[in-house]
Amino acid sequence: MKNKKINLSLVLTLVVSYIIIKLIDNYQYFLGIFKVLFSLLTPFVIAFVLAYIFTPIVSFLENKFKIKRIFALCITYGFLLLIIGSFIFVTVPILISSLADIISQVPLYAEKTQTFLIQIGDSLKNVDPNTLKSVGDKLFSAMPQISNLLIGYLGQVFSTTFSISKFIVQFVLAFIICFYIILEKEDFFSFYKKMLSIIFGQKFCDLTLDIGSTLNENIGKYFTGKIIDSAIVGLISGIGLQLIGSPYSLLFGVLMGVTNLIPYFGPVIGMTPVVLINIFYNPSIAIFSLVYLMLVQQVEIAFIEPKIVGGQLGLSPFLTILAVTIGGGFFGIPGMILSVPIMGVIKIYLNKFFDYKQNQLNI
Repeated sequence: MKNKKINLSLVLTLVVSYIIIKLIDNYQYFLGIFKVLFSLLTPFVIAFVLAYIFTPIVSFLENKFKIKRIFALCITYGFLLLIIGSFIFVTVPILISSLADIISQVPLYAEKTQTFLIQIGDSLKNVDPNTLKSVGDKLFSAMPQISNLLIGYLGQVFSTTFSISKFIVQFVLAFIICFYIILEKEDFFSFYKKMLSIIFGQKFCDLTLDIGSTLNENIGKYFTGKIIDSAIVGLISGIGLQLIGSPYSLLFGVLMGVTNLIPYFGPVIGMTPVVLINIFYNPSIAIFSLVYLMLVQQVEIAFIEPKIVGGQLGLSPFLTILAVTIGGGFFGIPGMILSVPIMGVIKIYLNKFFDYKQNQLNI
């Protein structure tokens, strides 16, 4: 009997080892499956996040005005659609006009760049011709690599554009799913609790419910605060750029607000087109815009974000950058936005686990 147990353990060890080796050898294949699965589930993940944000509003309307939940949901969604519709009606024509103007100015930007290069060429007339020939030969030899780099960059731009379009579709679908999650949240929660307790046992069920409670407390507050924080940053940026004399200030303000949702890297992404376009328009305005937007980010980091977002997740800069890098690398824009609160929840439970183990050692 003992020999049978040893043989069974050996067989199980060999099978598990073989499976692990195969997983490692074919990690790209399994990672691809995981990314496809995550892409399919993204609307549901966003829907749960939206449910965290909208549930307090719906509950307030239910309790305050004593109306049914479906009417509270319709009021909430109607008010949201009114805000979005008003924003589109007021700002989209201006944004489209600004983008069209930027595109029409491309030949002027090219002419200014050409003039700048001619001036550089005139200043190099006194340089040794052999030196210029050597530099020219090196530049021409590097042209294939530069061409490949540009082609790759354009491919990334189109890929990112497709990713953004896909994310918008997923976001619309998430709003529909969110409606039914909030409408039937008690039934959903009851079914979820029963399923967990039957399949995994009461202990695992209690742990999962505790994790869900922590998610509800932290992720909802994080996204609500971050959206308000980014709206304030976009408003301040747009007004300041208008006062500085920057063209397309409304477009740039919206850009700064949207990119501010992405921790750490977002402000840099938003500032880049502002500075580049203003360089062609007026270099001094470009410098003032850069300085002003950097000041706005410092104010946001020091005052606005701590007050509104409140640092609920308590993540260090290292962990935040790590989360954004991993999330963005694997799942693009949604990954960059969702990675920070997920990392915050992981940190909370790691701290709980370490405290538990430390108490056991002390006992």
